[in-house]
This record gives sequence, structure tokens and C-alpha cells, in this order.
Amino acid sequence: MAVSSFTQRLKLSALALALALSVGACTSTTEAPSSSTALGSAQAFSALTMTSEQYQQMVNESEGESRFAALVLLTRSYIVARDYAKAEELLRVMRAESQDNAVLSDETRIIEGLLAMHQGKTTDALFTLNRVQAAALPVPAASFYYQVLSNVELNLYQESHQTEYLVRSCEHKLALMQYVNEKAQQTVALQVVATLKQLPPSELTVLMSSNTDPRMQGFIDFALIDSSKSLKLKQQLIANWQEKYNSHPLAFAAAQIAAGSEAQVQGSGAGLDAVQGQVVGLKEGDKLAVLLPLTGRFAAAVGEPARLGVLAALQDRNSKLKVTFYDTNRMTMEEITSALVQNGTNFIIGPILKPEVDALIATKIELPAIVFNNPATNRSGLYYYNLGPDYEGALAASKIYRDGHTNPVVIAPESTRGERAIAGFNDSWLQANTRQPVSCRYSDINQVASALTTCPLNNADAIYINATAADVIKIRPSLPDNTPLYLTDRSYMGLNHSSGEIALAGAQLGDMPWLLTDTALKQDLMATLPKADSQVQRIFAAAYDSINLSFNLESLARDRTDVLHGISGDLQLGQDGLIEMAPMWVTLDVNRAVR
Repeated sequence: MAVSSFTQRLKLSALALALALSVGACTSTTEAPSSSTALGSAQAFSALTMTSEQYQQMVNESEGESRFAALVLLTRSYIVARDYAKAEELLRVMRAESQDNAVLSDETRIIEGLLAMHQGKTTDALFTLNRVQAAALPVPAASFYYQVLSNVELNLYQESHQTEYLVRSCEHKLALMQYVNEKAQQTVALQVVATLKQLPPSELTVLMSSNTDPRMQGFIDFALIDSSKSLKLKQQLIANWQEKYNSHPLAFAAAQIAAGSEAQVQGSGAGLDAVQGQVVGLKEGDKLAVLLPLTGRFAAAVGEPARLGVLAALQDRNSKLKVTFYDTNRMTMEEITSALVQNGTNFIIGPILKPEVDALIATKIELPAIVFNNPATNRSGLYYYNLGPDYEGALAASKIYRDGHTNPVVIAPESTRGERAIAGFNDSWLQANTRQPVSCRYSDINQVASALTTCPLNNADAIYINATAADVIKIRPSLPDNTPLYLTDRSYMGLNHSSGEIALAGAQLGDMPWLLTDTALKQDLMATLPKADSQVQRIFAAAYDSINLSFNLESLARDRTDVLHGISGDLQLGQDGLIEMAPMWVTLDVNRAVR
């Protein structure tokens, strides 16, 4: 970290900051070309591993069909970079050079459809792609075609909620399976399941009864089973599924469930280009928009710490990203997104407040974004932190399960926050257990001992409390002395070795590493915001990590087991855009080391 004080660094103009990114390549079934390679369809639809300038050099040095393949690569690189004007110019060249060749004309239409999809013109994309004669395409082009087509149809379903588009998307993913290797077939099979699970079980049941394709019925039946949160129930149901669909593409996933694990592709690479929403992070020269409440009632507790977190991360990266801050308290989301489109913004960080997150989604802007609250609906390219009590509860359940406990009790106040914490704990616990955890609530902390008299605390082998440190201190005398006690964010005030921590000695606490350790960066923040409470510090940490996360989105998306070590915890990309944060667990004690 730089020696200069954090306060001084904050005086730097945000508009002068910029970031550089080494853009990772998508995985592919084909070998990436070099500038000296004779190019064909296999290379044209392989992973993008070079810069647009390098692909331009390949175009300049190639002739005939090799030149056309280089044009495909160059156009795709511009689409990924969101330079749509240059992509459209190249498509005009491709149309002219392919007019006497039916296959090359269809390959041009595939790239036209890809461009339209990235521009959000899903109806135009589908119209163009439906003109392609897929049966005549070379295998690499056909593989790419079905990926794009199925993703366009899925986008149309998400826009219109017409089930026919979702079914077509699944059907075309099944068509894709004949063009890819075995490992990629497993990936596609699980993609079909994930697509089907966007429908509620009632609609899946109707779809099951109306579909006559045995293979598709197997996928629908599997999606219904996989919707259960109980692994034991899945194991019971999957036995009948295996008897009925013994040679199905999902047989590998069924075997995993039968063995007691969640269905997943074994190994590292999927062997598919990432064309859906094309996961794109920040890169050199990009324009970043940061959307925060910088004035009004939430400015001090929410907007300012997030702004400082972004600025600190940019400074620590010695970056030169072109960043503009937008005050969500002074501008409507429609005004902000209109400005973003006009000035060519490439990436969004924020907003934080849930109504503003939902308002951002409602504008239907397609830019990739990292937000700090749960969205009401998911969309491609939107990644979110869950800083709420439901995620705290889920983390506690995971920790208690890993520690070998089987009979936990959850204690929380009678409040919306308490109910969310209990729900998050239960949802996570029931993914690996069929027995519902016991939960006990209290409405008045001064009467908590009386409220807990009916709580089966003596039968518990672990206790989780989601409450403030002050409440936990009052609750603790009612707990059995030797039962392990677990706490999360709500119970920690962000001050190492505080009197509250000493009073809770022996309890297991899970929180952001940033909160539980002392660093120079933390000292700088506290000097700038001396009244920063634990929630302010958590927002700062999440905003700080959002910068580094945005640079690593592509690598994290390619390998979902990959981890980014952040100050808010170990970060991974989870389902539907959730940014999973693994907390740091410590045993509270006056002698606890603070690193």
C-alpha cells in the first residue's frame, strides 16, 4: 500500500483515474490461431485470445478463406469490446466477400445475430439467426451458432415470459450437444437444467405432461427433482429417475446426486465459448460509472464509504480508469442510464439501496454491473453482493454444518431482520439436512430470559444468534455453558478487542477479514471517517473489492472454483450473479491476535 495518507489520496480527481485489465480468453473446443496459421472455420469460432490490433494484422496478412476467418475473429473482438460501429463496418465487408458462398454467408449471419444480441436487439437477432442453414455449417460454426441462438431465445423468454422461447432455447442447447466433446456435453446438459428451473415447479409439471420427447422429459423431470432444497429427498427421487432414463445425458449428474453430492461438471474446462451475455470485465480505456447516494439521508452511512472504497482501490492499483460518479439522490435512474448510453460507459458499479438496484434493472440497460443489494430479478451481466441478514444466516449454517453439528438452535429478535436471518439459515441448512432447525425469537431484550424458557437449548449442539453485540451479551447468561456459540456480522462492532468482544469470549465469530484485522488501509479510513461503524466499514470493503472483482470477472466466470482474495472475504461467482463471500472465522478472546 502507498505511504501517502488515505485522506490525501482522496483529493485526487476521480476523473483522472483509470484501470488496465489483462482480458482472459474464453474456453474453447478449438485451438486459438496464431498470426502465421492458415485459418478456417475452426479458428474463426475459437476462443478470443488476442487483441483487436493483432486480429487486424491477421486480416491484413491473409487471403481468401483465411482472410474471411480473420474477419470473423476481428468482428467478434469488436463486439466483445462493445465497439459496435466498427463491428458493423466489418460486417458490411463480410457480406460483400461472402455473397457467392452459401456457407460463408451463413457464418456472416451468425456474427450479425451475435452483434444484435449484444446490442439488446433480441428480435432482430432471432430473425437473422433463423435464416441460417445450420445443417450445412462446419462443426465449429454450428457449435457457435447453437450457443448464440439458444441464448437469444433465452433472452426473449426473459423479456416476454413466453414459455415457448424457453423451450426452444433448451431444444437448441440439445442440438448443440452433438457438436461438442463429452465434457462440454455435461456443461450443456446442466445449462438446460438451469434454464428449465427458471420456470416454477407448477409450470414445469405442465410442460412435462405436454412434451412428447423422452429426452426432454428427462431434463424436465430432473429439473423438478433438482428444485428440491433437500439433498436426501433428491436422492430418494433420483433413483426412480435413473431407472426411467438410464442412458440420458444427465446420467452423470444423477449419479452424483445418488452419491450424496450436488450435480456439477467434473474437471476444469467446459469447452464452450462464453457467448451468453459475454462476461466482460473492465479493461484499459473503459469508462466506469459509479452510482451512489452522494447527498441526502444515506450519503454519510452508505454513499460516502462506498465512494472512498472505490477511490482507494483505484489508487492502490495505480490505475487510470475513466470514472464518473453519479448521485442517485439528485438524478433519476432513467436520467443516469440515458447519460451512460450517450457517453459510452462500459461498466457500472452500484447502486447500493435496493429500490435503486431494481430501478437500474427496470431501465433494461445491458451494461455489466456490480451492485450492492439483492435484485428483484436477475439478468445477464449483473453481479450482486448480499450484505443482508439472510446471507449472514446462510454463512452461519454452513460453518456449523462443516463443524460437524447436527442439532442447531437459532436465536433472533422478532423483526424483519431476524426473520430474514432465520430464513437464510434454514434455507442453507436444508440443502444438506432434512431436519428443520429450531428457531427461538424474542421481542423484548429485557425479557429475553423469559422468552427463551421454552427454547430447547439443552438439546442443541450449537447455537447461532443473529443480534447486536449488546443483545448477545444479555442473551448469553440463558445459554448452556458448554454449547458452541456462533455469531456473524450483526454481533460485531468493528473495533478489535472492544469490551463487547471480551464479554463474548469463546464465541465463534464470522465476519469480513477487513473487520477482524488491523491494517494501514483501515487506519486511514478511520482517520477519514472516525465515526465509521461496522456497517460503514463493510460497505467500504465491498466497494473496494468491487474494483478488483470487475477486473477478474472473466477468469472467475470461466472457473467457478476460482477465488479472489478480497478484504471483504474470499470471493467467488455464485448462481444467478451472486458474489459469494466466505467470511473469516475467529474465536473471540482478549488475547486474539490481530494481524
